[in-house]
Amino acid sequence: MTSWEFPGSEPIDILIDVASGSVAVSAEPAELTTVRLEGTGRNGDLLLSEVSVTFSGGRLEIIEPKNMRNQLRGNAGLEVTVTAPAGSSCAAHTASADVSAMGSLGELDATTASGDVTAASVAGPLEVRTASGDVWLERAGATVKVNTASGDVQLREADGDITVHTASGDVTIGHAAASVSVQTASGDTKVGSVAAGAVSTKTASGDTQVGVAAGAGVYLDLSSLTGTIKNQLDETDGSGGVGLQVSCRSVTGDIRITRADTAATA
Repeated sequence: MTSWEFPGSEPIDILIDVASGSVAVSAEPAELTTVRLEGTGRNGDLLLSEVSVTFSGGRLEIIEPKNMRNQLRGNAGLEVTVTAPAGSSCAAHTASADVSAMGSLGELDATTASGDVTAASVAGPLEVRTASGDVWLERAGATVKVNTASGDVQLREADGDITVHTASGDVTIGHAAASVSVQTASGDTKVGSVAAGAVSTKTASGDTQVGVAAGAGVYLDLSSLTGTIKNQLDETDGSGGVGLQVSCRSVTGDIRITRADTAATA
């Protein structure tokens, strides 16, 4: 295991580029940034000796040489642990390594092939791209963009617009304060509570459920070729005009519109 410490209490920018293993970033009130690396697998120590760790001008970079990935494929990985001041931003690029973000980040940009991505709180923009990894997000303070092939997506709460594209993964959103756009082929989509903006869902065979917050006036545009459509809202439910538009399209999937539970969560 190798470790570093870099003094400073101001938020920093973090770039992590490793292939396999794990990445854990914690953003919390702190007077310094700490980095700990540990090699795993048969050639873990060799990989550890080749990794570049630099800190300059408020930017931390942890980079695994690209040439090592072919030489040590399947035989080495890195466990990366970073603790940085609250509000720091992180960009993490991995192949199979899971990415975990704790505390309160300023921004998060994560790209993986098969690794899962988990984040507790991100105040600014949040973007995740993965092929088969699952995505679990607790709270997002700004826009959220997620692209995945087969991974499931769960987002408990978001203040900004949400855009999710997936092929077969399920999408579950607890509370959305702004607009939601979900496009999937066979995955199910559930939005627990939404009050304003626009909700747009498109699916081939997945089912869709949208919960409309109490008192929100809504315009519905629902269509499914062979699936069933159920609208459980009363025509007089909306008391403050139409502030929400819900458009759901499906080929064989069912569509259900409900009045949201006040405690709706992902």
